[in-house]
Amino acid sequence: MFGGFFHKIKQDSAYQKKYPPADLEHSPVISYDAYWKKKRKGGDSWLSDWQKERLDIVAKMIDPGSSVMDIGCGDGLALEYLKSRVSISAVGVDISDDILAKAKERGIDAIKMDLNDLDAAADLPEVDYLVGMEILEHMPNPEALIQKIRPKVRKGMIFTFPNSAYYPYRLRLLFGGFPLQFINHPGEHLRFWTGRDLKLWWVKALGADLEALVIHEGLPILNKIWPNLFGQGIIIKLSFPSKPGQ
Repeated sequence: MFGGFFHKIKQDSAYQKKYPPADLEHSPVISYDAYWKKKRKGGDSWLSDWQKERLDIVAKMIDPGSSVMDIGCGDGLALEYLKSRVSISAVGVDISDDILAKAKERGIDAIKMDLNDLDAAADLPEVDYLVGMEILEHMPNPEALIQKIRPKVRKGMIFTFPNSAYYPYRLRLLFGGFPLQFINHPGEHLRFWTGRDLKLWWVKALGADLEALVIHEGLPILNKIWPNLFGQGIIIKLSFPSKPGQ
C-alpha cells in the first residue's frame, strides 16, 4: 500500500517540471488523428490499470441487458472492455474514419458524427444509457450536446473527466505553471470540472439529478479521505426528470 503511495508521490512530483513535447510551430492546429496516433504510440492502444478501474465503476452503474451509446468512443477499446464486464448492446460515436475503423475491427457498431454538430444528434439512435468518457472537456459547449441528446436517453448519462482540483494541478498554479491535461496540443481541453463544482452547481444548472459521483485514482489513502484534493478522476451518473408530455 505504502509503496504505491510513494510511487504516486514521485510521479506527481515529476509532473511539476514536465511539459508535453508539443510542436506548435509545425502543428499549430489540433489534429484528432495525431492525438490518437500519439496515444497509441504507433501501435494498438491499451488500457491502463486505472482506466480499467474507471470502467469497472462505470459497469456497476449500468443495468445488465441495457443499450449503451459511447460518444467519443475512440478505437472502441473501452466499449470492448465494458462489454466484458456487463451484458450490454453497444454503439460508439466518433468523428475519425481511422479510429472508427479500429472500433469496427473490435466488433463495435460505429457511427461517424462531429459531436459539435448539434443538429446531427437528431439522427442518433435511442438508448438506455449515454456514456462519455474523457470527452466533455474537449468540447466548447458540452451542455448543448447533453440537452440535444437528452430525449434519446431513457435511463441515464454517465460521464468521466479529470478532476481539475487534483493537488498536482493546484501546485502547478501555485508555482506559476498551468495544469497540464493534454497529450498533443494545449487546445485539447477546453473545459474543466471539480467534484465540488459538480455537486454544488453544474448538475443542478443542467436540470439533472445526480445519481452518483465517484472520485477515484490519484494519491492512495488520501484520495479516500479528501477525494476532491487527492483524487485524479471523476465519474458521474445523471438522470433527468421527465418533462411534461414525455
